[in-house]
Amino acid sequence: MIANRATRWGIAIAAAFFFLACEGSKTVDLELELTVTLDGKPAPAAKVLIDGTHVGATDDSGHFLQKLSKLPGTEVQVAVEKEAAGYRVDPWKDSFVTKLTQPGTIERYGFKPDLSATRYFTLLVTDEGEPVEGAAVQIQGERVSETGQAGEYEYSYQRTPGKGFAVSVSKPGYLAWRKTVSVQPGELYTVDLQKKEAKPAPQVAAVAPPAEKEPPAPVKAAAPAPKAAPKPKAQSTTLYVGALTEAYGVTRAVPGVSVAAGGTAVGKTNAKGALVYTYKGQPAETVNIKLTSPGLIPAEWESTVPLRNKRRVQRYFYPVKPDPIRVGIYGYVNNSPDKDLTDVIERVELTIANNLFSYGGFREVPKDSLQAMMRQAKLDMETVSTKGWMTTPLIKAVDMIIYGSVTADEVGMSIETTVTTADGTIILSQINPARKKENIKNTAKLIVGGIVDQFPFEGTVSEVAPEGCRINLGKADFQLRRGNEFRYMVADTDRSGRLKGYKDAGLLRVIQTDDASSLLEVVELAEGTQLSVGDRVVRRIYLDERRETEKATATVSVTGGMPPDSRPLWGVNIYLNNTWVGTTGSKGSVNIPVRLYEEQDILLSRHGYQQLRDTVSFGENKEVMTFSLDVASALFKVESEPSGAEVSIDGTVIGTTPMMKGELVNFGFRKVKLTVGGDFRDWEQVIEFNQPEVDRTGGRKIVFLKDYMKIGKRAEAQGNMDAAITAYASTERENPDYSEARCRLAQLYMDEKNDSDAAIREFESVLSLPENRQIIYKQFAVTYTNLGHAYYEKGNSLVRDDQRAAAQHFASALKNLGIAKQNTRFFPTAYYDEALHDTYYYTAISYHKLYLVTKKRSLIDRADRAWQEYFDFYPESLEGKSNFVAMRSGAQKYWSQIKDLK
Repeated sequence: MIANRATRWGIAIAAAFFFLACEGSKTVDLELELTVTLDGKPAPAAKVLIDGTHVGATDDSGHFLQKLSKLPGTEVQVAVEKEAAGYRVDPWKDSFVTKLTQPGTIERYGFKPDLSATRYFTLLVTDEGEPVEGAAVQIQGERVSETGQAGEYEYSYQRTPGKGFAVSVSKPGYLAWRKTVSVQPGELYTVDLQKKEAKPAPQVAAVAPPAEKEPPAPVKAAAPAPKAAPKPKAQSTTLYVGALTEAYGVTRAVPGVSVAAGGTAVGKTNAKGALVYTYKGQPAETVNIKLTSPGLIPAEWESTVPLRNKRRVQRYFYPVKPDPIRVGIYGYVNNSPDKDLTDVIERVELTIANNLFSYGGFREVPKDSLQAMMRQAKLDMETVSTKGWMTTPLIKAVDMIIYGSVTADEVGMSIETTVTTADGTIILSQINPARKKENIKNTAKLIVGGIVDQFPFEGTVSEVAPEGCRINLGKADFQLRRGNEFRYMVADTDRSGRLKGYKDAGLLRVIQTDDASSLLEVVELAEGTQLSVGDRVVRRIYLDERRETEKATATVSVTGGMPPDSRPLWGVNIYLNNTWVGTTGSKGSVNIPVRLYEEQDILLSRHGYQQLRDTVSFGENKEVMTFSLDVASALFKVESEPSGAEVSIDGTVIGTTPMMKGELVNFGFRKVKLTVGGDFRDWEQVIEFNQPEVDRTGGRKIVFLKDYMKIGKRAEAQGNMDAAITAYASTERENPDYSEARCRLAQLYMDEKNDSDAAIREFESVLSLPENRQIIYKQFAVTYTNLGHAYYEKGNSLVRDDQRAAAQHFASALKNLGIAKQNTRFFPTAYYDEALHDTYYYTAISYHKLYLVTKKRSLIDRADRAWQEYFDFYPESLEGKSNFVAMRSGAQKYWSQIKDLK
């Protein structure tokens, strides 16, 4: 029997290996996702290497996502390297083995590297600008070394003391210098020593000569010694060095750029891309400044700077491989009131996404995330399309938004697609026909091809060649080809050296491409301009070319709706002879390039309105033409419980519930809000109006939810904690306030009822929601701290009766507090310091108590480090607050206990 079973297992295993052998020759698609932190904070611009090859870098939030194709069973080596100003960062390495997945599925492999690093800063000891060699340096009461020939000493450390470093510098002949200094990693801190005053020579009283002797002959006074030539006074200039990068209108800091002045290294740019340095040296009219940035373009840059009181030096640097453009597809709307195009729209959005994001130059922002972020930023499509989102939080996640409409006609349907960038510029609009649903896949390819062909990609000159120059854009990710033209951009600075941006200085044309770069020839170049590594290029789109070709322009002005309610209409796309030439702005008008005296077909299109087609001829330059579009609208019926609610569409009040006869609402995505007051929450949602009638009556009526947060806060203010607990506990999962209410409920269980079990239950329920567990909604990051605190309190209550259970609760506390430590940047500003304090305090005390109940020696070092971190990160703002002072006093005693055990 055993032999038969072994035989069956052997056959099964052999079959499995045979299957893998057959399938193993086929690659599988997978995604590698990294969330990289440095000391618990996001690590931007960290280099990612796969199997030893540099493949990209993390974005501003420390995130990296890349698609790969590997054979099943392949071991993939992953490494992360990081250069940061003032840090020596240890590289991180790991690996994984690819799985065999089902066809059509993509496995995601995720890692969360937390890089470890040593910080350092440099002391520069001087005497009137001259370096002082051999000065003794003490830091935190311990003599560490002496300054070298350049008067410098570099000090390495792990954590910054709460009040700063206690620094003492001394040398014979100088007054001792002592101060507690606050420095940033990589900072150069100057100590100017003062010489001691020389003591006067002792005076000796003169003795009168004897009377009988003649006075001695007078002695001729010696000639005074010639005065020494005065020592040249050192020249002093404050240099403000800035390292920046910019892409598609968004400027960001570049930390870690090395700076040298007059041939001497003076530090690196900080997290804000800045370094301020006072240059002291021999009198000179200029000083050479050199910036070094390995892994960026340019890798080195030098400039000669005039020595004045203050001088600004700024330079833009760019990645060798451009970051992908972050794109969100907001959605397509039905522009045919009498047709149900739901299935068509879903297919359009899916196929466009599949085609566009197959290019490495684009990265998807999921539709749900985009719409949620827009709601949070209070952005509607009118604002996005006319003003952009540069000054809103959306800029941190999105570079480009795609939206459009589908219109059914007598021969099929037409799909209109519009692309807008963060500054509100519409860079492209196109209409593509699709006669049948089956043709949508091919139409989507044409749409994406148009986007890729016309997108104004930004690149950087990586090499100056005899033919012209090479740029860091190629055909693999950006589909460049021979003949593509780029505008050549050079730095534009003001008199102080501040970089204002870039200005157009010429035209370049692609003559050769490979996967990662392209060779460009010079078509024209401004007088006195030379090609230079690190300068920018921007691909010209056909509308730019058309504006240059057509010498005449016309103004198209569009209104929408029926008189007397017609109004200027934004977002109307204008097409001449089926080619997009512009889109109306917030005032309902746009200037377009035109040919004079020729008959041209004009098409005006906007979702929510009926398309207008006509034949026009422009007879003079700057002619104005006015059009009016008929609205495509839906009848909106709505009732609510309770009734009497005010109804508004995109901020405009249209009536009060019940609205059984209905009101006309323009087609498109509309923000609908109902307000009834009292103890009820406002109801707010974005609804797509794409059918002749949208009915929210009867079984689909809007039911208001009680505002339990409002009720609970009112009860707390009245001192009725039981009523507050009842209110918060009444919040169900479908209530938008669920997470906030349950967090508050858990806190009341902790603070008012000393019920840690109930607190754990409520905190866990909040973190069971995927959006909170993954910290999509950042305000709930602190929930991990509170849950860790609750687990600690429960564990502490079990120490005497059940040490095994106590240890389990302490371990759970540490698990949640560890997540909180990695996300302290998301703690609410209003009580950031308190949350930070509790995170480090309960981490240390949990390690401490876990050692006491388990007696595991390995926990002693962990507890020691945790207490060290607690004191290092103790917020100064909590000094003097009695409850925190008491906790800190107790912490000192706990730490002493741990130190005694080492």
